[in-house]
Amino acid sequence: MSKTSKGQVSAISQISAGWSAVCDEGASSLPFLRPEWFTAFADSFGEKIKVLSTRKDAGLTSILPLSAGSGSLHGVPVRVLRSAYNLNTPRFDLIHTNDSNSRREVTRELWESIKHDSSWDVLEFRLVPHESWLHDILLLADGEGHRTGVWEMDGAPYVAIPEGETVDDAVKSYFSGSRKRFNKELDRRLRRLQEMGNVDFCVTDDYDAATMRTFFDVESSGWKGRMGTAAANNPNVVRLHEEFASSSAARGALSTYQLKLDGKTIAISLNIRFGSKIAHWKTAYDESYSQYAPGNLLFRELVRNCARDGISEIDLLSPALPYKLVWSTGVREHSALYVFRKGLIGKLLWAWKFKLALNLRNLAKKH
Repeated sequence: MSKTSKGQVSAISQISAGWSAVCDEGASSLPFLRPEWFTAFADSFGEKIKVLSTRKDAGLTSILPLSAGSGSLHGVPVRVLRSAYNLNTPRFDLIHTNDSNSRREVTRELWESIKHDSSWDVLEFRLVPHESWLHDILLLADGEGHRTGVWEMDGAPYVAIPEGETVDDAVKSYFSGSRKRFNKELDRRLRRLQEMGNVDFCVTDDYDAATMRTFFDVESSGWKGRMGTAAANNPNVVRLHEEFASSSAARGALSTYQLKLDGKTIAISLNIRFGSKIAHWKTAYDESYSQYAPGNLLFRELVRNCARDGISEIDLLSPALPYKLVWSTGVREHSALYVFRKGLIGKLLWAWKFKLALNLRNLAKKH
């Protein structure tokens, strides 16, 4: 196995072919782990990304995109080496091959590279799934006397699509039990909407700039616009959406769903296929039509099409908002993982995070 390679933004393009091949194997197939995501992320936010990687027989076995610099730990300035991440990141993980036998070797080599990097006092991986290989790095660090910690983060709901002999069987199975009444209510909302005019569900697979503008407009018209968190409020976030949606469409992975009333889009979602699953990336609806539940009507259409197309799961991503939980069949848990540099500074930072801040967090939950 080769030494871990390091680089800045250009390192993504230098290894993108091998990186994509690792993702295509399946163990790290989530769209937000692909080189296209980190390229769009770096381009949009001016992030300098340090790429750690491991190799065997001239082929990549793992890729770990990181960002180094100054940061804050609950208000305390720190030198941090972190996952290449911000609030627009749906999930983060170590990208690796399907060869589980290489897990110990890969994580050991990555940890050796990280611990000899003198630029950090805190190592932070955010929004990591519980089954991630990154947990092994914490175990290695802990075994060498570093303070470590796991901070629970919001989960990601998902919808497991039932199997059935026919599409109708699969849909009927999903909408059985407690969802049966919900499905009938959606039928009633759809009939009421159809009384208003011509209703169409439109699905497109190509990238279209005008459709992206429609998404931004619809999202901005609702509560995100009022709160200042809509994508259109930040040109960097707009660029991220446009660039990643375009690169996903170029791979044949993007599906844009729209619910239209007399030609006007009243709900829209951006979805990205990976393997036999779909990531429900972004969704928005026109709140002036909220009495007709346009967002739920559009999502039901997605569920039906997934059953038709053999999709096994819709990943609703974080956060676990109530409207997602209505549809979900389970929740994928996430954590933030921390390693603190040996020495007094590391001990003090660990106590600040996992003694004082954690106690305050737990106290707030009780009240």
